[in-house]
Amino acid sequence: MFFKRKPKINEKTIKELVLKLETTYSDKEIEPLLRMFHPDHRDISFLNHFTLMMNFQIYNITSEILNLQLLDMNEVEASFTYTRKHMYTCVNEGDENGTNPNNISSYFVQLKVEGKSIWIMKYARYSELFLDVEGKILPGEKAVVPPGAVYYGHMKHFIDIIHLEHFKPATYLTYTDSEFIGFYPEEERYAYRTSEKLTFDYFKKMEAGSIEEHTNEYIEGNTLEYSDILMQEENYSIIETKFKGNSELQHELILSMLTPDGFFMVRFLKSRNAPIEEELRRRLIEQMKIATTELATSV
Repeated sequence: MFFKRKPKINEKTIKELVLKLETTYSDKEIEPLLRMFHPDHRDISFLNHFTLMMNFQIYNITSEILNLQLLDMNEVEASFTYTRKHMYTCVNEGDENGTNPNNISSYFVQLKVEGKSIWIMKYARYSELFLDVEGKILPGEKAVVPPGAVYYGHMKHFIDIIHLEHFKPATYLTYTDSEFIGFYPEEERYAYRTSEKLTFDYFKKMEAGSIEEHTNEYIEGNTLEYSDILMQEENYSIIETKFKGNSELQHELILSMLTPDGFFMVRFLKSRNAPIEEELRRRLIEQMKIATTELATSV
């Protein structure tokens, strides 16, 4: 009689699991796909049975794994990220209309050994780039803004003012009353931990009673190595902070604005033990000031 040994997690098993996950999806095998996830973690949107059935009926899917990065690993647990490219072609050629959901998506994944199996415990997408029918990333913000976005139009004006030439839109997140867009250096577009990023947060309303209260709560509510309020008026503030994150120095500039359209936070974060270069720092602060001038004339 042979007994199945308890599996161990290593780089080889992780690569094999990711390949199996992508192959199972491309082969349209719903039940084997479900069985890769821990029974307590099969409620994620990726595994929505109706959505899977619809996609599998309409499209044939090809998958390409672009990269995989280990974050933490031992024999029984691991966390990593991977990026894959999916291309969709209609099963019935007559249904092709040039709007296939081709995309490049990046995922944060957690694995755990339990019993005699390695289970997927977490599978969270943190980035999605939309592609044309030829597989090329769509231009500008079209690459990330999903069809269901409601508040992008509110953010667009400030995105046009505060921008960096070598940054590309890399991720867009939607919530009930807020939305978020992130711009990363082009070579870090798929990265989970970037060296720097420029982000725009829109909220339908500000939780604090005033900008002053919001600014003070942020400074007092975080463990900071350094903080300075560079500008503060009734409807906006610009602050500069330094703090430790992931055992590395983080340097951040934050513009908070209360506008007739809602509440905005624009943030530039430089990480990995490197301060924001002085020329870049001055340019960002100047752009933030221009945005507050625009705000002052519109309120």
